[in-house]
Amino acid sequence: MNTPTAEAVPATAELPEVSESLMKMRTRILTGFEAMARDAGPKGVIMTELVSQLGISTKTLYRCFPNKSQLVTELIRSWSIEQKEHQQRRIDSTMTPRDRIVEASLNWLEHYGQFSAGFWLQLERDYPQAQAMYQREYDEFIERSRQNLTPFVKPQLNADLALSGLMVLLDHAGSMEICEQLDITRKTAITQMVNLWADGALMGI
Repeated sequence: MNTPTAEAVPATAELPEVSESLMKMRTRILTGFEAMARDAGPKGVIMTELVSQLGISTKTLYRCFPNKSQLVTELIRSWSIEQKEHQQRRIDSTMTPRDRIVEASLNWLEHYGQFSAGFWLQLERDYPQAQAMYQREYDEFIERSRQNLTPFVKPQLNADLALSGLMVLLDHAGSMEICEQLDITRKTAITQMVNLWADGALMGI
């Protein structure tokens, strides 16, 4: 990191219990950090610029997040909490499995697309704890999706194979190169691919 003060506390240190006002400050810092990191990547965020933009002191920043690595990890954790809430809302709703897949895929596309390629590269290369959490939470999200969708897959199909095929199709449909080649938006490509898959894999939906 470019902030020696931030490295005084190990990245793996647990955040202390805090008051409601400090929790609100953490949320504010995370929001500001996320906005700056979208293009520059987490490593590219200069902490002095962050505190200046937020109008807070460096002391306040490091009281909330002892180092940048912990700040990045907490950002990933906040994404996980939000995604779990969205996923549970879809499960509890009257949406069909097809519509749940479309909404989940488009929500992810919108979220992922906010961040530069440099952001994801830095996350993987420079923040192993945050990257490990990101991968673990993604795997758990996929497993919950698998469990929720399996009952709706046609009985003559192997559900795990069908669902892994869906992931391959979504990855293909989300490719900017493919979309530019076919002159369609990624939103259109993903929606069409989900419907194509659902017609062949889901029961009467």
